[in-house]
Amino acid sequence: MYANSLVELIGNTPLLHLKSLSDEQRNIRVYGKLECHNPGYSVKDRSALQLLRQAERDHGLKPGWSIVESTSGNMGHALAMLCAIHGYHFICVLDPKTPKANGNVVRAFGGRVEMVNQPDESGSFQKKRVAVAKSIAASVPNCINLDQYNNPAAIDAHYYSTGPEIVNQLSGKVDAVIVSASTGSHLSGIARYLKERNSRTHVLGVEPKGSVVFGGTFAPHLQNGSGLSFKPGNIQMQWVDETVKVSDRDAFADCRRLALHEGLLLGGSSGSIVHAARKYVEQLDGPANVVLVLPDSGLKYLDTLYDDQWLNAHGLEDVLHDLDPPAARSVALESI
Repeated sequence: MYANSLVELIGNTPLLHLKSLSDEQRNIRVYGKLECHNPGYSVKDRSALQLLRQAERDHGLKPGWSIVESTSGNMGHALAMLCAIHGYHFICVLDPKTPKANGNVVRAFGGRVEMVNQPDESGSFQKKRVAVAKSIAASVPNCINLDQYNNPAAIDAHYYSTGPEIVNQLSGKVDAVIVSASTGSHLSGIARYLKERNSRTHVLGVEPKGSVVFGGTFAPHLQNGSGLSFKPGNIQMQWVDETVKVSDRDAFADCRRLALHEGLLLGGSSGSIVHAARKYVEQLDGPANVVLVLPDSGLKYLDTLYDDQWLNAHGLEDVLHDLDPPAARSVALESI
């Protein structure tokens, strides 16, 4: 079996039983949906593909045309990758908060990076990034701004792929799902699909402290890609039962714990989800199957949240104090 196109490798990501988060005595099993197994290493591959397909249908997008998008990184990676194989020019609007590796990835696929260096009145770069992307689309011939924040196609990507995969992987026995807010798209699409099939499935949305997708006042935070300074059109709160805001410290500590106890190197939004999951599992009576949608790989964050000196420089040295090495385990390994 082989794929004829990289597009065929998007989706069908594995579901991993996370033993360090589960409680077998109460028959509570926690699973991680590993979106880092997409070819672009994140959940945004799904959204990017659907956004491009919709643009082909609605706008006649064809090889030689340009795509412009505001992004904090993962959507830029996904679009640069897909534009390269489809013959589209890609213009990626980033800001100084974006890890350097993300800009390098876009350039490696032949994309162009436009930097927004001045924040808006809230201290965030996001509104200005969005405005710059719209301005470029209006001034460049045959150029489309996909608008991942408000385009329903991004929700459809997860209603028609991620949600069904989760249900099928657990034979329909999904008691709760915990998902990052991000642009609202994968939370809304997954939640809608699961709720339409079982209204008792508990949906918990997670965002960084300082993000305003679920309300509140914006404040700067260090978690990259999972928080916004505005409420996107793609957030559909009617499908969400509970929301949690997680601090940078708690998110990064749980990222480091995942690496130590599960062998998973994931991004900060996954740490937020795991932190929320720990609190949620504590109050469950059981039995329950709980699914965590873990958005991306940690490889882009090796010089930030996985760098001890970076944590110290940002006043987060106490993250390291709470990290105990994994308990010794007796594991039978098959001979190789």
